[in-house]
Amino acid sequence: MTIHKVTAFITRERPEGRQILLFQHPQAGVQIPAGTVDEGEDWETAVLREATEETGLTQLTIHRYLGQIENELAAGEAILNQDSHIFSQPDANSLPFAPLMSRGMTFEVGEQRGNFHHIRYTEYDQLPNPTKITLYIDGWLPSERLSWRKTRHYVHLHCHEETPGRWTLPSDRNHLFAPFWANLQPKPTIVSPQNRWLDDVYEILLD
Repeated sequence: MTIHKVTAFITRERPEGRQILLFQHPQAGVQIPAGTVDEGEDWETAVLREATEETGLTQLTIHRYLGQIENELAAGEAILNQDSHIFSQPDANSLPFAPLMSRGMTFEVGEQRGNFHHIRYTEYDQLPNPTKITLYIDGWLPSERLSWRKTRHYVHLHCHEETPGRWTLPSDRNHLFAPFWANLQPKPTIVSPQNRWLDDVYEILLD
């Protein structure tokens, strides 16, 4: 099973030039709105939904499809294909760790034991330049809940509403996102690995 992702490159025109909408994540740096395509959902619906969820904007339209990354997973990675707890042992009756992991999350994957794969998951206090680990889970996931292919769709959206230059809105996991407009020239600095996404489509966005 392939898990599909979308990235929303939202732009607007200003006298000083074209601007792109980014957001400051409280722990994970400057990002581009993006997310997972739900089961039964097409990428068009998903990109508009994710853009609204992460920015609060509602007057958005799809301008053009910019392409895709066929498999974004690195060697030794897998992606969750359904919401799941991580188990302490390769046994569905073993103690599950408290956080419910969401479909679309990526893990480091190790050995397979029976119908389970050993996984590791790490979150840091900030990106880039982390100073400490805030969440580390070393456990097991049922193999059937892991997928080995992740396709990302790049989509260019136009914004049709007036906004301030920067604002905030609550998001999942009690995070507070801070969307803001940035000039496309010079190229804005994005956290890795999302900087690769902007590199892939930068010249097209300037056109």
